[in-house]
Amino acid sequence: MSSSVTPATLDYLARRLDELAAQFPTSPDTVDLVTLTDDIGVLAHHLQHAIERAQERFTTPQTVYPPERAALTRLARAAAGIARALDTLAEALTYATTGFQREAVEDLAHSPLRNDPEVLRIMTAEKYVAARARLRHTAAALRAPSTPAPAGPSTPRTTGLRTQPAAVPQTRQQNRH
Repeated sequence: MSSSVTPATLDYLARRLDELAAQFPTSPDTVDLVTLTDDIGVLAHHLQHAIERAQERFTTPQTVYPPERAALTRLARAAAGIARALDTLAEALTYATTGFQREAVEDLAHSPLRNDPEVLRIMTAEKYVAARARLRHTAAALRAPSTPAPAGPSTPRTTGLRTQPAAVPQTRQQNRH
């Protein structure tokens, strides 16, 4: 039998995301290309693990009851947040590599900024900060208590036939006669 996705599972993932985000550099001086690629790999691992966990649970959907379905929904939203953070780190990697120098400042062909590694490090650090914010937001959403399902209508719906037809309001034109 598959293991279930519980609030403890979500909390564990939230802690891992917070730990990773806390290690992200916030200044250009601490940006390192090797560490950036490692961070991308770790984040990709977390994303893959979250997706595999959800897939594993839905191999027998009849055993996934509403509380776990809510947890799986939160896990899916977290996977989307992780994917957005991964995208941001991929942009950081692009800024940090020399192949992006032509695209980084395309209208400044003769500018000394075009090949300035410090400018690219600044841009990379800004992407790291954005990815950190995304991961912290995702971790907070994982920790948040699940929101209850929206309340249904105050009166129960009937599925049977009505005994009397619904009243049809008269239009102004009918009232004039």
